[in-house]
This record gives sequence, C-alpha cells and structure tokens, in this order.
Amino acid sequence: MKTLLLFLMLTAAAALADLPVFSSPFFVQAGGSDLVVSGSVPDPCVVDWNGDGLKDLVIGQFSEGKVRFYQNSGTNSNPEFTSFTFLQAGGSDITMSYG
Repeated sequence: MKTLLLFLMLTAAAALADLPVFSSPFFVQAGGSDLVVSGSVPDPCVVDWNGDGLKDLVIGQFSEGKVRFYQNSGTNSNPEFTSFTFLQAGGSDITMSYG
C-alpha cells in the first residue's frame, strides 16, 4: 500500500512538473496600434503563409466571411505586422459563408 501511495505521489509530482507556464497576456499590434478586427469575431492562425520562414498572421473574419493576411516583417521571436491584405483567389477577395 505504501509503495502504491509513493508511486501515485511521484506520478502526480511528475505530471505537475510538465504543466505549461504562460506569460502575461498582451495585445498583438499592427502598424504600432493594437490589432482590432472591428465588427467581427476574429479567428487567428499563426503560420508561415508565404514561405519566407517567418510566421505570419492569418485571421478569418466571422461577420464578413473574409480572410485577413498580416505579413511578418520582423522575426519569429519578435514579429512585426503592419497593415493587412485580404486573401484573394482569381483577383477577388476570398469569402466564406458565416453565421
């Protein structure tokens, strides 16, 4: 019984040691201002969209069904975003149904 209790305590301690540690929250900025997607429920994704080795920001807009692309002009550890463009296909903004 003591062996089982010791095993459970060690297992719990090991599991707690692997818990993630989060930093304080912060607002992502674009062009020096907090990034705000007005009138929308944003759905962000961090991905190297254009294949340049830097993680970009792609945000789906729920209320308009469009997809914003913010290119990273900084580094992966210190990203910098300026303005956005809407993702396009065939010269038109990509739109998805929403709601």
